[in-house]
Amino acid sequence: MNYIAPKTDKKKKGKNKNEDIVVEETVESSQPSQDKVKKKTKFVNLYSQEGRARDVILLKGRHLCTCEASKHKLINNCLSCGRIICEQEGSGPCLFCGELVVSREEQNFINTGTKQANQLLQKLMDQKPPGWKAAIEQRDRLLEYDRNSTKRTRVIDDQSDYFSPSTTVWLSQEERDYLAKKEEESLAYKHQSRINKPIKFSLVDGRAVDLTFEYEDFYNHEESLVEDIENNFRTLSFLSDEDDGDIHPSMANMKPKFQESCILEHGSRLDTKTSLSRIQDKEYLEMVDEGYCLSMHQPWASLLVAGIKKHEGRDWYTSHRGRLWIAATSKQPDKKQIEELKHVYTFNQGDELKSPVLYPVSCLLGSVLVTECLGQEEYRIKFPDGESESPFVFICEDPQELPIRFPIQGKPKIYRLDPKIHEAAQNTMMRAAKIRAQKAKQSAG
Repeated sequence: MNYIAPKTDKKKKGKNKNEDIVVEETVESSQPSQDKVKKKTKFVNLYSQEGRARDVILLKGRHLCTCEASKHKLINNCLSCGRIICEQEGSGPCLFCGELVVSREEQNFINTGTKQANQLLQKLMDQKPPGWKAAIEQRDRLLEYDRNSTKRTRVIDDQSDYFSPSTTVWLSQEERDYLAKKEEESLAYKHQSRINKPIKFSLVDGRAVDLTFEYEDFYNHEESLVEDIENNFRTLSFLSDEDDGDIHPSMANMKPKFQESCILEHGSRLDTKTSLSRIQDKEYLEMVDEGYCLSMHQPWASLLVAGIKKHEGRDWYTSHRGRLWIAATSKQPDKKQIEELKHVYTFNQGDELKSPVLYPVSCLLGSVLVTECLGQEEYRIKFPDGESESPFVFICEDPQELPIRFPIQGKPKIYRLDPKIHEAAQNTMMRAAKIRAQKAKQSAG
């Protein structure tokens, strides 16, 4: 007789290749009669759906990723900066340069130009990472700072923040004591109690007058006097007897003369600003050539440079003295007018004139030396038979004609030449002067 064992349920064991992380959640029953705790297991998939690798995590939304499509799916390459966009960064503006990057299917759909395609394009372009607006504002602000180069920093020197006049070494002991006393009185007045507030009562009309403002005016006046004393000693400290070793011995007996007209009013200062244009020395101005130019119509421009015309009239005054370059305007001269001017200058000067043969336009002709700018009344006194009837007349001397004409575009009144044209004209004038000097030397020898 054989014994047959009872059948038991056997469970098949299997291995799951794609194991998931198990997160257990405990749920307590709400029944008060049962004390048992029921446990419920909940599975949460944290990794990619493909399950190709456990370290591949796909976060929700667009996030910066450096995998270069080695872990996530490839979307496309940015055609602007060349960045490789993966599925984690998603379709939309490139996170590096802002160029739109979409997949091939999305690009084909956008190229159809339908309403749905336009909506998709607008949706993709509106995707911006958090902090995009703040970053753009910061970028624009920094670029504006760099463009304007504005000073936005300040150095705070603690030593120069507070200055006590009673401790300066440039004052005598009596002056330091006086300033220290005034400083103590000022501090005591500022920190005094309200009990000591001065009030004036009038028994006649029963009014009370606050004297605080009178005391404040008094102390303000005292402080201004102290500042004046301090400024005077600062200014005159170099005249003290302690530094007389640098003074020349022959100046020891010199005494300053008091001039009442030189007394300055309270709070006024001397204006020590000077201007280079105020130099009126004739010899100095003849040596200086700052490139000032005057445009004139033909044939007067060529006649002035040739030395035939010596006075040039204008409706405006100029303070310019010295070398003045003459340029011809673009207006073509009239032959009849040229002959009339030749006849007038021949009659006035009495000699045969070596008038110019050509009258070019829109070019630099030469230069003259402006010695004076006279009003019409003063001009008639110095030159009774003068040719000009303008309100102001330029007296010109030493005309110099350029052997080479430089093309130039004129401007109104007196203006500065282009630095390159000015330098070329000066070099040409110097070469012409050397050639004339050599010819004169050869003819004399």
